[in-house]
Amino acid sequence: MGVRVRFAPSPSGSLHIGNVRTALFNWLFARKNNGIFILRIEDTDIERTYESAYSGILEDLAWLGLNWDEGPYKQSDRLDIYKSYAERFLKEGLAYKCFCSPEELEREREQALKEGKPPRYSGKCANLTEEEISRLESEGRSCSIRFRIPEDACFVVEDIIRGKIEFDVNAITGDFIILRSDGMPTYNFAVVIDDHLMKITHVIRGEDHLSNTPRQLLIYRALEAEPPVFAHLPMIVGSDHSKLSKREGSFSVKELREQGFLPEGVVNYLALLGWSPKEEEVKTLEELIEEFSLEDVSPSPSAYDPAKLRWINRQHILRLDGEKLLSYARPFLKEFENFPKEWLIKAILSIREYAETLKDIPEEIKKYYLNDISLDDKYREELLSGKKAIEVFLDLLKNAEDISDIDSLFKEAIKVSGLKGRRFYHPIRIALTGYESGPELVELIPILGKRKCIERLENSLRFLEAEK
Repeated sequence: MGVRVRFAPSPSGSLHIGNVRTALFNWLFARKNNGIFILRIEDTDIERTYESAYSGILEDLAWLGLNWDEGPYKQSDRLDIYKSYAERFLKEGLAYKCFCSPEELEREREQALKEGKPPRYSGKCANLTEEEISRLESEGRSCSIRFRIPEDACFVVEDIIRGKIEFDVNAITGDFIILRSDGMPTYNFAVVIDDHLMKITHVIRGEDHLSNTPRQLLIYRALEAEPPVFAHLPMIVGSDHSKLSKREGSFSVKELREQGFLPEGVVNYLALLGWSPKEEEVKTLEELIEEFSLEDVSPSPSAYDPAKLRWINRQHILRLDGEKLLSYARPFLKEFENFPKEWLIKAILSIREYAETLKDIPEEIKKYYLNDISLDDKYREELLSGKKAIEVFLDLLKNAEDISDIDSLFKEAIKVSGLKGRRFYHPIRIALTGYESGPELVELIPILGKRKCIERLENSLRFLEAEK
């Protein structure tokens, strides 16, 4: 059987970077191995489930380019399946009905903590007779179904990332609930039934799920099914290796999208959290598929670095063609709706090397092309030394019928003014933009337009005249 993996988020909020990194590694593994990527929504926790979160998951994955081959399956549509397996376990003596109330269980827990013992179920209902069960049911007592842990509950797992891991379930927990009294399955039960029926071959998930593994292995044994291969991904931590906090930046796909990050940038950066390519770090999805390997994922925690995310994003902005970049930037260009498309593309391409996110683009366009120029006194000396260059270039510009060939105008101005290099170009740049750096002048001048260039050059000369 070929590779079959799944991404199984809970629709309780926006997808955060940990979720997405898990989805991405599953997706890359499936694509690398010509396998199947399944989307399954684990929505049995009614109080924490939101329809908006469900639609948000689909939207986020689609935006990132992580298409699924099967699904989305919803666990809430599969309740009869879980119930039938719970009843099967009851009949086979692998599980039993538990009538303990929440209050009784809480008293047990408190007593265990007082005695310095780990809180675990005492097994009070494990050996109820048929008569006792009938009596409790006739009294209207609700019950859950607990899985009975056998004495030989030891497992050895060869995790792709973490190597050999040993579990002694009896040392970890007591008999655990698989079906709640309201008929809802618990996580560890439902996930195994689903993975078994969906023929999942590899379970790739965060290391916070390691503690769930022993219970799940017991369910696989009860099903007489071969467990999947496990790969537990390293945790994502803050820059100081503590738990992620808001000071590190945004963690949800929705927030990153709203802040102007490209899907290519987000995917590329998240792929680097725990995995390292053999050569350069800036990769397309296709390149990531080609190079990705679970065996190369490190078990060590990965530090989330917002500065590196922005750098990676900038590299992808630089790679896009004008049409694609404009389509991505459109939501951030509301105030430019009436500007010609061709002008916008030229303007964006000229300033994109200064933009780390799409959100930076409108500010950079305004900075160089739309805002009024306010010349600073710190530039006065440089403008004075290049006054001749400004005057000559201004004169040539006024008489030019076509300003598409700026290089020719520059060559002529250099020849007439006798200035060249920085002494020629720098004063003109400052006069045209008010900054010492910015878009290439040969790109900037045609976009800015003849009239505005003349206006700004004349303004710089008035600025110099004002102090005489």
